[in-house]
Amino acid sequence: MTTDQNHSFDSIASEQEVIRYTEKLAQIFRLNEQNAEIYSVLSGENRVLKKQLEDYHFQYNTLEKRVKRLEKDIKSLKTELEDLDECVDREIVVNLIHEIASSPNIKKCKDSSYSSESSEESDLVEIIEVREKKDVLQK
Repeated sequence: MTTDQNHSFDSIASEQEVIRYTEKLAQIFRLNEQNAEIYSVLSGENRVLKKQLEDYHFQYNTLEKRVKRLEKDIKSLKTELEDLDECVDREIVVNLIHEIASSPNIKKCKDSSYSSESSEESDLVEIIEVREKKDVLQK
């Protein structure tokens, strides 16, 4: 009888071990299944992020080239401006503009509207005055 009881106890214990082992396998299997799903989702997100990074890198390189081109253009324009500064006396130009702006003919244009004939005459007078002043300034 004791042998039967021991055998019965051993079979119950081994049955319980099998159940625990099966439960552990089920847990592990579910975890592996979840891990596979998570890995798949994360891999997909990783591919999307890599693609975005490549796109941003391309855009960065394009913008960097544009910036370098614009910097060269700025240097070129600065050089041109310096050349123009050497050719033009700003004070003379400003004085001429002030004189033209304050001339009576300009004031007439602002104050009243008149026919194209008088406008043409006014323009001719202004051109002559500017040329005369330019000649005086150059001497």
